[in-house]
Amino acid sequence: MTLKQEAIELIQEQPNDNVRIIIDLLKKLSKKPEQKKKKNRKFGIGKDIINLPNDFFEHFDDDNEEIAAMFYGETL
Repeated sequence: MTLKQEAIELIQEQPNDNVRIIIDLLKKLSKKPEQKKKKNRKFGIGKDIINLPNDFFEHFDDDNEEIAAMFYGETL
């Protein structure tokens, strides 16, 4: 029995709710990386109030060393 045949057999035994979860997971796994990126992340209470630049999360950790130096009294 191949892996695909085993998967099909196991899926056929599952209730519809579980099959929906499996389908959603497979759709997420089959997306290309550029489809996974979110345009803007908005969170909690600041939704529609706080607008971050599109590249905010790409550069979020850029100043970690400088900030650590300020807390720990080290010089760069």
